[in-house]
Amino acid sequence: MKKIAIIGTIGALIAAGAVWWTIGAAGTSTLSTQNATRAETSFGDLTTDALCYAAKCTVGMVAAVAFKPGTIPTDNPTAQQIASLLQTPDEKWAVSKLTGAQIRAALERSLSRVPLPNSAFLQISGLKVKYDPQAPRNRRITSLQTNTGPLRADKEYQVVMPLFLAKGGSGYFQIFDKDDIVRQGNVGLAAVIKKFVDSKDELNYTGQGRITVGR
Repeated sequence: MKKIAIIGTIGALIAAGAVWWTIGAAGTSTLSTQNATRAETSFGDLTTDALCYAAKCTVGMVAAVAFKPGTIPTDNPTAQQIASLLQTPDEKWAVSKLTGAQIRAALERSLSRVPLPNSAFLQISGLKVKYDPQAPRNRRITSLQTNTGPLRADKEYQVVMPLFLAKGGSGYFQIFDKDDIVRQGNVGLAAVIKKFVDSKDELNYTGQGRITVGR
């Protein structure tokens, strides 16, 4: 039987600057999009990981506008349950070639309104970002790491996103657009996530701390 472990609470994350955290009450076993407009979520982590798996990319981003509010069970979620947390379950994905500078600019935009809700807030995979919510906009990021080390401004990365976002949706056209797309998938988001879940004996989402407050 497949299990997805989810523990902890969102609590006062933004104010307290906790390093390890997740969505959901302690001891529960749910995937949630709660507060996806201003914080990392368990379903957001799962979605971006699934996109990276499908596209064979190391970096993934999904804007909060792609999600519906809700919670689903972690134990073998059905395709219908997964689709219930997505605004457009059949939306395809695209891979864009972006520089580290573009990725950083996108994340600064994502964090620009915290702690206020922002439909452009990004759920991420393959990155860990620390930020100071009291700093001026566009200067909030204090640390930005990939899985292999610091993000390099001049290096190009292949980043997988829902097609709407890859085309510059949610205001990101100021940073990247359709001209940056290098390839596209032909499978919808819900199916991508379901395939990823089914491919794993166990998925562990105990609060990976991809987006945290810190100086």
